[in-house]
Amino acid sequence: MPAPTATDTATESDQWWAPLARLAVIYDNARPHGRIGFAWFVVTVAAVIAGPGWTAGWLAVNAFVGASHAAATRRGLDVAPPPWLAALAALAPPVAAVFGGLHVVVVVAGGLAVALLVRTFVDQRETANSISLALVMGMAIGLAAASLALARALDVEAAVYLLACASMYDAGAYLVGTGATAAWEGPVAGVVALIPVTILAAVVLVPPFPPGTPLALGLLAAVLAPLGPLAGTALLGRRDADAPGLRRLDSLILLGPAWAWLTSTILR
Repeated sequence: MPAPTATDTATESDQWWAPLARLAVIYDNARPHGRIGFAWFVVTVAAVIAGPGWTAGWLAVNAFVGASHAAATRRGLDVAPPPWLAALAALAPPVAAVFGGLHVVVVVAGGLAVALLVRTFVDQRETANSISLALVMGMAIGLAAASLALARALDVEAAVYLLACASMYDAGAYLVGTGATAAWEGPVAGVVALIPVTILAAVVLVPPFPPGTPLALGLLAAVLAPLGPLAGTALLGRRDADAPGLRRLDSLILLGPAWAWLTSTILR
């Protein structure tokens, strides 16, 4: 899936959704994002086909890199989390996914609890803020990666469908959003790109999915995939931050956990 770079080029046409526009990604073509994204998609599909362990291992590497990039981009801002701590924290959820969803929940809840305790009891505010933000970054990015691993552990079709939705959303948003005059054009194009994926899934994935389930999952992707990059920008602290590792996973930040939970309920 393409890994876009955010640039601060919002226009007056964005003002109707100004609060979200401040977090939205405006895409550029400074790097060969399309080719890199396609290569990433191929490798990830290969890992998914190879098995749950391969999927979790590959996504753990992605989470480590993504969290490191995200933390590094905050240098010079009011809160600058240690990249090494964010990267190590991000490793934990996808590794825990090998042992099941409950282990992921425990790891993420534990990480967030530690972040809260640090904010509460560490007297030096700058240190407390940087450590807690590193943990929050790591948990958010790690959970996004772990969600695809959990989907693979449940069912290979569920993982491939999730990966296809996230990749098609990112591809549509990147292709249209590059050079767009309004920040909403890319996300809308990404949602439109989900339509053929959802229709195809509705044809080929019943069974194992119950009738109507692929359509419901496609709708879930249409709602949550566009919100993931906004959450990613909130973690980065600014729209112009260059964090390709995070942007590779950000459409899964909200969509991934919801997808993993819903498919586990449906296919249980």
